[in-house]
Amino acid sequence: MSQSQALRTVVGPRRRRFEPSQWILSAILIVVGAAFGVPVLWVVLQSFETPNEQASVGPIWIPTQVTLHSYQTLFSSAPFGWNLLNSVVVTVAVVIGAAAVSVLAAYVFARIEFRGREVLFTLFLAALTLPSQVSAVPSFVVIKYLHLLNNQLSLIIPALIQVVGVFLLRQHFRTIPTDLDDAARIDGAGHLTIIRRIMVPLSWPAISAVMVITGQYIWNDFFWPNLFINSTNRMTAPLALYNLESTAGGGPIGAVFAGLSVLCVPCVIGFIFLQRRLMEGIGYRGISR
Repeated sequence: MSQSQALRTVVGPRRRRFEPSQWILSAILIVVGAAFGVPVLWVVLQSFETPNEQASVGPIWIPTQVTLHSYQTLFSSAPFGWNLLNSVVVTVAVVIGAAAVSVLAAYVFARIEFRGREVLFTLFLAALTLPSQVSAVPSFVVIKYLHLLNNQLSLIIPALIQVVGVFLLRQHFRTIPTDLDDAARIDGAGHLTIIRRIMVPLSWPAISAVMVITGQYIWNDFFWPNLFINSTNRMTAPLALYNLESTAGGGPIGAVFAGLSVLCVPCVIGFIFLQRRLMEGIGYRGISR
């Protein structure tokens, strides 16, 4: 029997003590979390109600009759299935592409020494302070001259550069010892080999966090699809839902509830399953040198 096992046998299992402040903080977080989850729950329940219950002045939380009429209206009154597929294609392409671009850019800023690196990185981060509306007109002109208007590529190509992703990965790469790079170079490894064999395997929590953040942003994005896409069959789901709601004097309210449920529920489920990895990735601290 080892010394730690013997000590555990004598002392007994270690019990975690909760201070009163921790109980209070946990209660506050539960209340705040429930406050954020109540609107989502209300929208989902409304999508299963009958049209009369949905139009009632007082909200009915528990539907007296569960029906899929709202979802049938949603997918029959508009090509929402194609719109949902467009959102999936754009989101998956941007998540994978932006992760690859962020890894390469973060490696350059973290490992390769060149003149003006810190100044360039500071200017790169300054893009976070600019609202999207500032670059709307120049981006529209560029997309127009590239003949990408009303094309999903207009949503994918500009979104491959995610400043937040580059910043998070750059900070994490700087926590990895440079001795590993030196050992790999002795064996003849180049930059791409170091990225593939060292950086990526040691940075999966941070890379996963970047992918989750990027995916959530692209899935819910409305501004850029509204600027570049004008064909109904090529719209993403948020833009198609807005287009449905803004027509016919407000649109079918049940279909709007169903569309909101289809858009919100995957994000909530994804966050529940990926929250630990997301928190691990965001929790990394950069080391300034």
